[in-house]
Amino acid sequence: MNTPYTSDETALSEDALIDAALAVLETAPPSARPAEAAAMSAAEETPLPSASPTLDALDASRRPTAGTVCEHCPNSVWFASPTELKCYCRVMFLVTWSSQAPNQITHCDGTFLGQEDETPRD
Repeated sequence: MNTPYTSDETALSEDALIDAALAVLETAPPSARPAEAAAMSAAEETPLPSASPTLDALDASRRPTAGTVCEHCPNSVWFASPTELKCYCRVMFLVTWSSQAPNQITHCDGTFLGQEDETPRD
């Protein structure tokens, strides 16, 4: 291979090119950043829709005031009487929330159980 550059010069120019590319990637046009920030904050402030028709049918005053992961879980079964609201978990086999004993569960792996694994297996 005949190149007009020595290996040190090639390495130096590659390093300079990489540094320049990284500098371009780290800087975005000023107009793009506020739009991205606004979109992200709007997405964070928008509450997730309930996975439960029972919760959706109830007056907001009867729903959990402190958000729980159970409100959006496909494994929770919400049921209401005229005086009480409860959530039964089909994974843990227990009542996880009730209006008489509210329990704010914020994280649970049960939301992922029963979902198809999208990773192909050999």
